[in-house]
Amino acid sequence: MSRTVTFQRLLRRGHLQVATVAVVIFGGALALIAHALFSGVQERHLALVARTLSYSVEAATTFRDAHTANELLRDIAGREGLIEATVQLPTGGMLARYHLPADHPLDHWMRQAGGLLVQTQAQAPVLLDGRTIGQVRLRGDGAQYAWLLVWGAVGAVLCIGASLAAGTLMTRRLERSVTEPVNQLAALTRSIRSERAYARRAPPARIAELQALSEDFNAMLDEVQLGQAELLASHRRLQSDNDLLARKAWHDELTGLANRAQFERRLQDALGTTSLRGGHLAVLFLDADGFKAVNDTAGHAAGDRLLAMMADRLRTAVRETDVVARLGGDEFAVLLHPLRSVDDARRVGQKIQQMMLQIFDLDEHGRFHCGLSVGMATYPLDGDTIPALLDTADRAMYRAKHARRRARNTPHDRIAP
Repeated sequence: MSRTVTFQRLLRRGHLQVATVAVVIFGGALALIAHALFSGVQERHLALVARTLSYSVEAATTFRDAHTANELLRDIAGREGLIEATVQLPTGGMLARYHLPADHPLDHWMRQAGGLLVQTQAQAPVLLDGRTIGQVRLRGDGAQYAWLLVWGAVGAVLCIGASLAAGTLMTRRLERSVTEPVNQLAALTRSIRSERAYARRAPPARIAELQALSEDFNAMLDEVQLGQAELLASHRRLQSDNDLLARKAWHDELTGLANRAQFERRLQDALGTTSLRGGHLAVLFLDADGFKAVNDTAGHAAGDRLLAMMADRLRTAVRETDVVARLGGDEFAVLLHPLRSVDDARRVGQKIQQMMLQIFDLDEHGRFHCGLSVGMATYPLDGDTIPALLDTADRAMYRAKHARRRARNTPHDRIAP
C-alpha cells in the first residue's frame, strides 16, 4: 500500500524544490557567464602584459643586458601579480627570469586549481626592426580566480539560503491560502458524513478554483438534501400506505370495527391466555333483524348508514378490552374477555339487544326499528377452539332469530319522518 502525504506537505515540498532548482540554475548560469567573462579578461590581460614586457626588454635583449632585463621583469611581474616571467634568446638560452618566491601551501594549491580553470600562460616575441630577437614567456596567478570562486560559492550558498528562507515564508502564506479552504471543506465533509447534517454549506473561498469547488460541493449538497426530502416524503407516503393497508387488513372499511381475521386472531390469543391462567371467555354472534328490508326500501346508502350506527352502539355496549367485529354483511361478533362468569356474558347480550331496540334515525332515509338476534358460546363450556365456539354461537343466534320471528310477524317497523 502506497504511503500517503498531506496536501500541505506536498505543496511545501514542491515549492522548496522549485525554489531550489531555480536558484541553482540561476547561480549556475551566472557562474558560467562570470567564468567566460573572467577567462576572456584574464587571457587578454596576460597577452597585454606579455607585449608590454616585450617592449620593455627590447633594448636589454638587443645588448644582452641580463641585469637590466631581470630588473624590468621583477618590476613588471611583481606589479602585475605574475608567478613567473622569462626572456629567452633565439638560441634557446635564457637572458632573464623572474619567479615568485614560495609562499603558503594553500596559496600553492589555489594557484594549481586556478591554473586548471583559466588561462594563466602567455607569450610575446621581442622584435627589433621586424626581426625576432627574443621571446617573453609568463605565467599568471590563478589563485585570484580560485579565491574568487570560493567566495562566489560562499555567496551563492548564502543567497540560496536566503532565497529558501524567503521562499519558505512566502510558501507558508500561500499554503494557508490554499490549504485552509481545503481543510475546511474536508472537515465539513466529515461532519456531514458523521452527523448527516446536509443543511450545512461550504464557506466561500478567495481562490477561484476553490470557490468553484465550494459552489459545486454546495450544489451537490442541495441535490442530496432535495433527494433526502423526497426520500422522507416517499417514506411517509409508504408508511401511510402501509398503515392504511394494515388497517384494511385488520379492520372493516365501512364500520371501522375489527374484521373476521383480526377477530379470530384476538380470539386465539384470548384462548391461549385463558387456558394458561384459567377463567372464562364468551363469543357473541349477532345478526341484524330486518336489515334486508331496510336495504330494499331505503337503498344501500341507508343500509350502510344503519350498519355504521349499529357498530357505534356495539362499541358503547362493551368494555375497551372487549373486541367488536363485523364478520360480513349484517353479521357481527363480540369477544368478551376476561369474563368472570357466564351470567355476565348473558347480561351484555341483553344490554346489546336493548340498545338496538332504540330508533335508528337515518336522516333523509327515514327512521327505523331494527333489532339484533344474539347467540352466545362460552369457553370452556361450549368448546375450546375457534371453529367450535363460532359454530356454537352461530347456531344459538339462529335459534334466537327463529324464536323472534315466531313471536312477531313484523321484524321491523318504519316510522315516517
